[in-house]
Amino acid sequence: MRRLNISTTMLRSFLEIANEGNVTRAASRLNSTQSTLSHQINKLEIELGRKLFHRKNNIMEKTIDGEFFHLQANKIIDTLDHIDLYFRPTRDAEKISIGIVNDCVRPAIVEVLNAFNQVFVDVRVDLKTGSSVKLIRQVRDGDVQMAIVRDLASSPTIGDVLWSEQLLWACGPAYRHDDGPLPLIFFPEPCVYRKYALEALKARNVPHTVVVESTSWSEFERSLRGGVGVSLVTPEVCRICGVNIIDERLPPAPISHACLVTTAYAEGSPTHDLAERLKAAAVN
Repeated sequence: MRRLNISTTMLRSFLEIANEGNVTRAASRLNSTQSTLSHQINKLEIELGRKLFHRKNNIMEKTIDGEFFHLQANKIIDTLDHIDLYFRPTRDAEKISIGIVNDCVRPAIVEVLNAFNQVFVDVRVDLKTGSSVKLIRQVRDGDVQMAIVRDLASSPTIGDVLWSEQLLWACGPAYRHDDGPLPLIFFPEPCVYRKYALEALKARNVPHTVVVESTSWSEFERSLRGGVGVSLVTPEVCRICGVNIIDERLPPAPISHACLVTTAYAEGSPTHDLAERLKAAAVN
């Protein structure tokens, strides 16, 4: 009987690339290098005897085999994480869990995390992604120590504002729309951009429909770039995925605030140090 020799490093490398659709961003999120992740994927594909990705310029698109493996890899990692949590010794090394919304992953944030890891070598930093609503709830429940989330309120009160930026309505170069409901691309509820867009379009009596409900960042980028519909995005995402669209039917795009939400922490603790580093980097 054939026995696969697949390491957790291969699995986690695959999952990050599959979710991000880009090796560079995946490497940044894992605090690794592009060459290391590419090597892990090559080993995995050789072990399986199948191609898991179509490589197009800087975009990594899953093959049919890659889609199947993505589902199975998620189950395996979830199971391993539950086993690890159950058997973890009480006196484990200190860990800081950070939640972050996908479009808040910026080079300055990655640089802060790398610098922190060099100083606090005995502290493990775990990154988790999710919607703003989900991450805020996880902070309040104590599942993560801090989170960088989005708030569209004119005067945010959920945490410390790290930076603010004007959102844009964006679409891919091939997008065309003459009549019928406005096609939208968003993440599932409770995405704050989606909530704003649907309420604002309804208030203007603009017919609309969500044509793509993205389950991953790579799917969102691919759909927007391909001209399937329009969405609210940051200027950086607009630059990568498409162009700013001017349409009189669209409501004004709001200002999005990136906010740092934290649990209570001791003065001088590693968590306090990391929070202060993030605030300083954002201001600069």
